[in-house]
Amino acid sequence: MEKKLKFGIAGPVPGESISNLINYTKLYERGGFDTVWFPDHVVFMAKTLTPEVWSVITAASIKTKKIVMGTIGDAHRIHPAIFAHRLATVDHISSGRIFVCVGYGEKMNLDPYGIRWDKPLKRVVESVKIMRALWKGEPVDFNGEIYKLSQAELRIKPVQENGVPIYIAATAKRALSVAGQHGDGWVTNAMPPRLFAEKSKAVEEARATQKTIDQIEKCIYIFVSIAQNQDEAYKTLEPIKHALIWPELLHEAGYDVEIADEYKDLQYTKIMPNDADMLRRFREMGARYYSREIVLDFVITGSKKDVINKIEEYIRSGVNHFILRDFSPDRKKSFRVLSKEILPYFRG
Repeated sequence: MEKKLKFGIAGPVPGESISNLINYTKLYERGGFDTVWFPDHVVFMAKTLTPEVWSVITAASIKTKKIVMGTIGDAHRIHPAIFAHRLATVDHISSGRIFVCVGYGEKMNLDPYGIRWDKPLKRVVESVKIMRALWKGEPVDFNGEIYKLSQAELRIKPVQENGVPIYIAATAKRALSVAGQHGDGWVTNAMPPRLFAEKSKAVEEARATQKTIDQIEKCIYIFVSIAQNQDEAYKTLEPIKHALIWPELLHEAGYDVEIADEYKDLQYTKIMPNDADMLRRFREMGARYYSREIVLDFVITGSKKDVINKIEEYIRSGVNHFILRDFSPDRKKSFRVLSKEILPYFRG
């Protein structure tokens, strides 16, 4: 059975108050979005308010009825048994309306606090196995490379019959295999449809090695800008294009771009917000290497018709869950277009 096409939306830009985050979630629910994805950060690149994400999701779940909520985090900051306990509890509070996504982790949320950032894929796999085992409600013995449990148990199970859905963030080859083998869903970052199709095939091949008939949700976290035309829509992306694209994907997408050594360590996951020189080089890299052609290839932008056409391209490439990060010139107007015209178009 084909997975239902879902439309998610990323929470608003960093710095919103907790009450505003809750109000936005209510707005997204009224707008017909299936999911809302909050950022799981201790700090952002901008020096702005950064609340703890699961507290926000818990509060938002009390004020909403249908929308499903979650975040993209990592497997480093919280022991999987403690995390499983927290998620099971929030699943009860939300009446089964949460999910979680685990990934590589981000330097800004780990290094300043002395949190070890090693063997990320091993940590992801062991964390997923431990959480699912604990959610079954029986004592768990686990002898892994990272974690060891002896007769550990939780005395609360998630409301959701199969446990809280676990998505795995993955872009590189080994991580794609992990996502296919262990994830309820796979999340990747912005890339052209043709490249998503290649990576989707790798995920499906890994999935086929497992004894499961369950299809995996294939999600893309992608920026969108809607305006009267592509020129207007592009204006709001130009200043932030350094943050839109992972540089290691350029060659995979077919662009013959050779990035100088001074910029090669500047992936978003490695940026340190208090390192002014690193932030400067990060912006320079975008200005120097990310042409308009490349940006438009990696994001969804333009008129309503342009946006619909690009979404259809992604659907053909295998996407069945869009996570939209809106950077339109007029976000109130773009939200109306998304909720009143584009989402209904794809729902018949």
